[in-house]
Amino acid sequence: MNFNNANKQKHAIRASCHGFSYPSDPVACLTKFRSFFDLPGACVWPEKNTIGKEKKERLAVLSPHIDFQVSPKAYTHAFSHWFSRAEADFFIILGVGHHSRLEWSIDSRDYITPLGRAYNRRDIVELIERSVNFSLADPYGHQKEHSIEFPIVFMQALRYWMGIQKPLEFVPILCGGLHDLIIYDNGKETLSMMRMLASALREVLTAYGEKAALIISIDGCHIGPRFGHPLDLTKVLLKDTELWEKELWKKVEEQNLEGFLAHLQKEKNIRFFDGVGAIALLMEIFKDKPFFFKRTYYEQWFEPQDSSAVTFSSGFLTY
Repeated sequence: MNFNNANKQKHAIRASCHGFSYPSDPVACLTKFRSFFDLPGACVWPEKNTIGKEKKERLAVLSPHIDFQVSPKAYTHAFSHWFSRAEADFFIILGVGHHSRLEWSIDSRDYITPLGRAYNRRDIVELIERSVNFSLADPYGHQKEHSIEFPIVFMQALRYWMGIQKPLEFVPILCGGLHDLIIYDNGKETLSMMRMLASALREVLTAYGEKAALIISIDGCHIGPRFGHPLDLTKVLLKDTELWEKELWKKVEEQNLEGFLAHLQKEKNIRFFDGVGAIALLMEIFKDKPFFFKRTYYEQWFEPQDSSAVTFSSGFLTY
């Protein structure tokens, strides 16, 4: 390997979840992901003659980042409605900064998965960085972030099946939970930063049109002893959480950012809904553009051994 190639390899994040969340072998990986669409309750594989007829104006796909082994069908419900957007030149991924020290962060490294190299749109990353007056740099936060890795590798497979030979290009943005605002009602600075970042992303989406696409990679609530709650989950609590999330997503459907945040503030996000920052940023980006949002799937992954649960949804946004 020459020095130039060595530098290129250094300027990349290597996927860290293959081997246990999905296969490390490329063929096995593609076979595994394709089998998701044949599972009971999954979305069926779109016929070739219907793919081109899908709505071109879809703006974003809502996908969980739950482990592929937990709910393969959730990914089919997220991406099967969105095959026509797979040909976008690049994808802006709004993930969750599970390890990030910043409320909002961005990264300029490529991503290497078992399905090849996904290329970072550094020109757009640099444009966004120049458009805000605060730091977005947190390399450690992006290093092993599965909310970025999972949509990248699944989209690589999706594009392979569609015969798209151009490597996937992406812009990764990690979002926090707006804790200062939700818990302490002290988030004016955070909201100001969010509006500035949303403005930059709005300009990018406007400039590139259908050449750009959005992936919202989030999960839902995290409840039970595993997450520090001093109680065992019951069917009543799980149903209450389902209704609470239904009301939360209703605010998204209404494009009611203030109501979305107020709903979280009522309980100080005690249910640990982890998509707060990503959804708030999404709503701010499209604050002046009426959209249609639909959830296509909802699941509660309950683990009896520790009486805890993680919830997640799939869906899409269009206008």
